[in-house]
Amino acid sequence: MSVPGILSLVFLRLAESVWYLERIFFVVLLVRIVASFFPPRSQGTWSTVAGFSVRLTEPVLAPIRRRIPLMGMLDLSPIIALFLVDILGFILIQLFQYLARI
Repeated sequence: MSVPGILSLVFLRLAESVWYLERIFFVVLLVRIVASFFPPRSQGTWSTVAGFSVRLTEPVLAPIRRRIPLMGMLDLSPIIALFLVDILGFILIQLFQYLARI
């Protein structure tokens, strides 16, 4: 396989990886949203899963939360994060697919 062929394959795999990471982030953020409505009552599986989702999503949500104030008791940072991650994922996927074609 030639070098351009290998690079095309690498860029296609990067685009695919971005797509998977975007979907995984969506699921983890959805778990965090559900956990905010149904907080864990004791140490167990749900507590572990909720804590894991907080640790993974907080680096993304904290900067958004600092810039966007709460609207009453409603935290809009997860919705904004989903929107921003979706846009960033779309841009990266398009870029990698473009680079795979040249």
